[in-house]
Amino acid sequence: MRPDTITCPELEAALALAPDITAQAKAFEDARRLSPQIVRRMADAGLIDMAVPAVYGGRENTPMEIMRVAEEISYADGSTGWVLMNYQTTALVSALLPPHRGGEVFGGAERCCPAGVLAARGRGRFIDGGMIVNGRWSWASGCDTANWMWANTAMFDDAGTPMENPDGTPLILGPLFRSDQLTIHDTWRVAGMCGSGSNDVEVKDAFIPEGRWVNFADEPVVDRPLFRFPVISFFASCVAAVPVGLARAALDIFIDLARERIPFGRTTPLAERTSAQIYAARAEALIDAGRDYLYEMTEALWDLVKDGQEPTVEARRRVRLASAQAATNAAEAVDLLYAAGGGTSLFDDNPLQRHWRDVHATTLHIQVNHVQYETMGKLRLTGEVEGLL
Repeated sequence: MRPDTITCPELEAALALAPDITAQAKAFEDARRLSPQIVRRMADAGLIDMAVPAVYGGRENTPMEIMRVAEEISYADGSTGWVLMNYQTTALVSALLPPHRGGEVFGGAERCCPAGVLAARGRGRFIDGGMIVNGRWSWASGCDTANWMWANTAMFDDAGTPMENPDGTPLILGPLFRSDQLTIHDTWRVAGMCGSGSNDVEVKDAFIPEGRWVNFADEPVVDRPLFRFPVISFFASCVAAVPVGLARAALDIFIDLARERIPFGRTTPLAERTSAQIYAARAEALIDAGRDYLYEMTEALWDLVKDGQEPTVEARRRVRLASAQAATNAAEAVDLLYAAGGGTSLFDDNPLQRHWRDVHATTLHIQVNHVQYETMGKLRLTGEVEGLL
């Protein structure tokens, strides 16, 4: 499946919203968070509900459709695309909740905007009727505009001993906190993805009622193809869609710049310079190659899942490898465009510099960073699965 052949109402809504998002991108960066208004508009357009079961009023889009929407919003602004990506990957927990809790969180009158953190930085213990959680989590993208927060938590017994699953691994659960249970710490002062508001969040003695938590070791309660798709594969491909969108935008920005700018000491536009032409062509090839590879591998895994087959280790490995390569290609492409733009690339009023900073911020994420090449190469060469796949 070529990504440009994907069509769905949510993509049409994203394309309609994109100009307003782009117009506010600098304001989001300066504020170090998105505006509640733009998040509400994305929610009203159904973009937050794409990974929510239909039984709760969600849309159950395919992984490729969700990626495509995240990519297009990232084309408009990387930080906005990143927050939407986080809301979508977090929304998958909806299918793991007991029905009464799934309806409570995701099926209410107010659309759920769920931020999430994978790292198990919380500490929980069971009590009658639920659990008590304390913890502080970093990288909580979009927490300022979220109305729910999911965050992995290690469970301990009353004696303070770590609890375990039957197979001896630590018992890690993912409670869902209401926004009024959270304290947001203003820690997000960074070089890239500044508008994503990825601050620290903290809870103290937060009570979570019975069943309002998930365990990714469990089978989904909502047995539909989207929720049988491997969670980590979905996460990686959605993360990769963000730098792809950023790189596409950077290429279009550069093309406009090159056609208009006349470099110092020359009489013709930058577009006439051979080096600019070569760099633009190389950037385009990198973006398209990574993008097509990403969607092709994701669709191959999706075909297995929707046909009721077991998602093989090799199919999952290829999605993870394609996700890392798409992000790497995107960053390399933007590097070329940034260099070809010359000194004007540095200026604050040139969005190319923001795309350069943002795309490199995305490549630091654990789902697409350089470590994935070692992990996926090791699996190919030795057959040994290391970590989450």
